[in-house]
Amino acid sequence: MSPAVARFFGVKSFGAGARATSGNLSAHGLAFVPQADYDPLLWAADVNFVRGEDSFVRAQWARKPFVWHIYPQADDAHLPKLDAALAHLSTGLADAPRTALERFWHAWNGAGTPDWGDLLQHRAALDANAARWADVLASVGDLAGKLAGFAKSQLK
Repeated sequence: MSPAVARFFGVKSFGAGARATSGNLSAHGLAFVPQADYDPLLWAADVNFVRGEDSFVRAQWARKPFVWHIYPQADDAHLPKLDAALAHLSTGLADAPRTALERFWHAWNGAGTPDWGDLLQHRAALDANAARWADVLASVGDLAGKLAGFAKSQLK
């Protein structure tokens, strides 16, 4: 993700300890943190930028808007997964914030230039949507319980 951040801010590199600013946007490069410290870090940010599936899951529970940098796969096989995630996450968003979120995610994953201003103007809607989505996930129930119930149903 660091090369994408560096490109966005027009700097040579962006790693742990780096800071960059563009307008009202400030980014701080952080070193990896222990798992126990990761969720509080997500909760503290206004918008999270995450990479990989584990961080993607944690970001959804953080109730904050986030941008997912998906691991690229051969033949762009990762793009349908990115679009499927966006379709679920953006259900209920008005057209303008949904489109801004989709464009930003795609740009962050290499298909264009991220437009921070466009995304930021929809901050209130994106904040509300992130909280709504976390509530949807919570209403489904816990994964371990669901798996145990499924396994039990298969034993009968």
